[in-house]
Amino acid sequence: MTLKMKSKYNYTFDMKVETLPEGRTYFTPDGNYPSITTILGKTANNIWLQKWKDKVGEEEAARISKKATDRGTLVHKYAERYFNKEEIFSDLAQESSDVIQMSKDLIKITESGVDEIWGQEQILWSKKYWYAGRCDMVGIWKGKPSIIDFKTSKKTKYIKQIKDYFIQCCGYAVAHNEMFGTGIRNIVILITVDGKEPQCFETSAVPFLSELKLRINQYDTIFPPF
Repeated sequence: MTLKMKSKYNYTFDMKVETLPEGRTYFTPDGNYPSITTILGKTANNIWLQKWKDKVGEEEAARISKKATDRGTLVHKYAERYFNKEEIFSDLAQESSDVIQMSKDLIKITESGVDEIWGQEQILWSKKYWYAGRCDMVGIWKGKPSIIDFKTSKKTKYIKQIKDYFIQCCGYAVAHNEMFGTGIRNIVILITVDGKEPQCFETSAVPFLSELKLRINQYDTIFPPF
């Protein structure tokens, strides 16, 4: 499949980023902002996570989480390289079977809907709401300007489980619109699942704006910016 790569905006791909146990900070030209994932992580209801850790033990939970994170990083990187027109398949063939399957599935489902890619892994930030983040992809999805986000999962997800994914992408849309004067409202979550069919969730960012603001306010209450 031949995709259009169109550099429409002056995106930022590199800047100083500090990752500490308490979260990630982006040192943008407009200020030092927490990442949107840090904000959502610190304000999420993680009772289920603690119950899981209590069940399997802290050490085993850390091992499983690291394995999932490492695999997710690999899959994201192969997709990024592929859509940057790099030859990836000789390297991919050296990976474990789950990484091979999940990378190929993510590429396939992305190709099924993306018409034009404006950028990948660009850093976006909002001076208005004081956050930053790195977006997987921005472009045209089935005719609509869209934020496109990649996720990996061990199990098939239900829509009620991924509300924070939608809020995260709403944050990217808000920041992109603020920085570049765009009117992106469409968000697409693509989930590649271990051993199962990949999933696509597409919706409007608008219903999640109030929740985004609420979570930012909650975070600022816990961690005042000044």
